[in-house]
Amino acid sequence: MYLSGSHPDLRRRARRSNPRRIFFFITLIAAGLFLFVLQRQGTVKPLFIPTPTATRNPISFADEGAAQFAAGNLKQAIVAYTKAAETDPKNVDYKVALARTQIYSGQYADALVNAQNALLVAPNSAKSNAIYAWALDWIGDLDAAQAAATKAIALDSNYAPANAYYAEILLDQGQWDQGSNYAEMALRLDPNLLEARRAMGYAYEVQGDYEQAIQYYKSALEINPNLATLYIKLGVMYRSGLQNPEQAIIYFSKANALDIENVEPYLYLSRTYYQIDKIGTAIQYLQEALTHDPTNPRVHGELGVLLFKRKNYEGALPELKLAVFGGSLTDEEGQEVKDKNGNPVTVQGLELSNLSLAYYYTLGNLRAFNATSASPESCGSDPDDAPTLLRLALNFAPDDPTVQGSYADSMAICDRVNQGLPPISETPTEPASTPEP
Repeated sequence: MYLSGSHPDLRRRARRSNPRRIFFFITLIAAGLFLFVLQRQGTVKPLFIPTPTATRNPISFADEGAAQFAAGNLKQAIVAYTKAAETDPKNVDYKVALARTQIYSGQYADALVNAQNALLVAPNSAKSNAIYAWALDWIGDLDAAQAAATKAIALDSNYAPANAYYAEILLDQGQWDQGSNYAEMALRLDPNLLEARRAMGYAYEVQGDYEQAIQYYKSALEINPNLATLYIKLGVMYRSGLQNPEQAIIYFSKANALDIENVEPYLYLSRTYYQIDKIGTAIQYLQEALTHDPTNPRVHGELGVLLFKRKNYEGALPELKLAVFGGSLTDEEGQEVKDKNGNPVTVQGLELSNLSLAYYYTLGNLRAFNATSASPESCGSDPDDAPTLLRLALNFAPDDPTVQGSYADSMAICDRVNQGLPPISETPTEPASTPEP
């Protein structure tokens, strides 16, 4: 039964099948099955997958690296150049810039690795050979450095950095005239090249013309006034060259302010304050350095020597042992210091060299001083005993009068102790001035 006013014909039409609608649904189902098969085969990607994040352009990383280098933020510059090199591993410029920045940051071993990577990408590039030469120079392989620099200049004699790096290599070899010539060539090729001005400063420095060296180092600062290494150079010129420690402290302090986590300015400041008889301040700078780099054996060695000179033998002993032999750090209560992962924080001891010589014989002197007839162990034959340490020092520097005196005095103490006699001296032999940082 239908209600009044309804349209029965319309109701009947709505129930009838529509061929067009059926065809549409059949086509839609067929298309879905076709897409499903293609997805299973890997021909097309699944729908509604998020679009991956766009890869950042390596040029933007390189630009960031250059900006950070100009600002003196070498760690951030290294991070940016590393990303640029990883994003575009075939671009030699990024690897060269990375190695150059690491050299200015004092990361010479890492710089050498990246310079070698640059060579792998472009073995016949003046840029890659030049930075490789400079990295070799900084790790002390002068012969290999000279060969690489010669090749770089042969590839492109007008490449100014190659001439600047070669100048430093020649100067390090004592070839002052030839080194100066290449520094001048670099400056002619590019008067605004930081390394060219630095090389000219170094040429005057090694020849003892400190006034001229200062002028060129200052001119290098005009190009980049935020490089701590240039302020250190100026500080050394004033302290060691012009015997003006007060002015040196100004420049070392500027280097320290630019790179507060770098221990080098602390070492220079400590040595300078020691030279003007402010040993307390010198010790404070070393202690501050250890808050930034507690595993640095050089800082421990310098601190040990200064504590020794202050007759704080109890405090000097563990510092000197860390410098020479290395070991785990301990806190004031004698507990091992551990990192965030719970591993002991350790110091790597220094091999015997001109840099560490004073640490070795000072520790030997202290070990002999601590020996008594009741406790003669430190005059024995163990690696950390006085005779062993002092023989090592004497064999390394047989003509050094301080080493000779240390050996004679300490052996005299050990001879008496081994005979059951009391030592002659109430204080150990003091070290001479350690090599300047």
